[in-house]
Amino acid sequence: MLQLSKKVNIIIPSITFSKELEYCLNKLNKQTYKNFFVTIVLNKKSKKKLSKNIHNYRLNVLYVKKNNMSYKRNFAAKKYKSDLIAFIDSDTYCHKNWLNNAVSIIVKKGYKTIVGGPNIPFPNQTYQEMLCYYAKRSFFVTGYLNFRKFKSKSQYCDWLESCNILMVRNFFLSNGGMNEKLYLGEDKEFQERFKKNDSSTKIFFSSKLYIFHKERNLLKFLLQRFVFGTDLFNITGFEKKIVPYQPVLPICILFGFVSLFFLDLIIQKKFLIISISALTVQTLILLNISKYLNDFKKLFLVTIIINVANLAYAFGGIIRILHIHNIFRRKLYLKSRNN
Repeated sequence: MLQLSKKVNIIIPSITFSKELEYCLNKLNKQTYKNFFVTIVLNKKSKKKLSKNIHNYRLNVLYVKKNNMSYKRNFAAKKYKSDLIAFIDSDTYCHKNWLNNAVSIIVKKGYKTIVGGPNIPFPNQTYQEMLCYYAKRSFFVTGYLNFRKFKSKSQYCDWLESCNILMVRNFFLSNGGMNEKLYLGEDKEFQERFKKNDSSTKIFFSSKLYIFHKERNLLKFLLQRFVFGTDLFNITGFEKKIVPYQPVLPICILFGFVSLFFLDLIIQKKFLIISISALTVQTLILLNISKYLNDFKKLFLVTIIINVANLAYAFGGIIRILHIHNIFRRKLYLKSRNN
């Protein structure tokens, strides 16, 4: 069993100090596990000042020049000594037993285990934001990894999102941390690399490690899906399995529908093929989301959002294939982050 004093450094990268970050820091006061400190890594100082009573724990504030999330996380992990490190985002907050449960799991599972849990929406999200969450929860948006969007069964998995992961600090640093050259997909890449370096590395998803994550509005959500599409080749495939290639389906389906117009068929047959194909896809989507939605209006709206989100993703993939994604991807992703 892993023996540690179990001091935890909670690392939160952000652009500047915001209302969301202040709320996140304030909520950390409620953690039942007290052997932790927090490090926030910002691009620049803000006119907004930290409230005097915002925290009852040690808080480190680091400023770096404009750099990506990977650099900020690595920088904070190297800067301060701790037994464990935890990564969360500035627009999240953790339930009170999050750290207590995480430390217990890591001690039980061992040194080479990366743990995390589901990201569920804030209780007070707007109707539009909740619809976007329901869309993300669908297999037809987040694929075989959709279990990470709700309190699903605890299990070992391929990779976890970096807005909610914890691990032993020395294990993280000994494997080189996150790839600072990557602006997207850094979480998948570093976990895949760690497993390649040492096959005994495990990624464990626990329903007990849930955090609340602020959802995007519809426009920001669609913009995010477009940007994710530009990272198509990096997020597709894992350990030569078939299921992780699901991200290529939206662009394949789009090409399939477009190619029908060039087939040497009469217009009636083309229309029939398109109609049957579209009806089949919509039926499958409805069957999927009806497992957690029973309101007709929500079913209808979420189905539309899923279709538009997949179109946005497919167009992002086309931009990637044309090799023009780096021109604007970073700016678009930043625009998609805040409502």
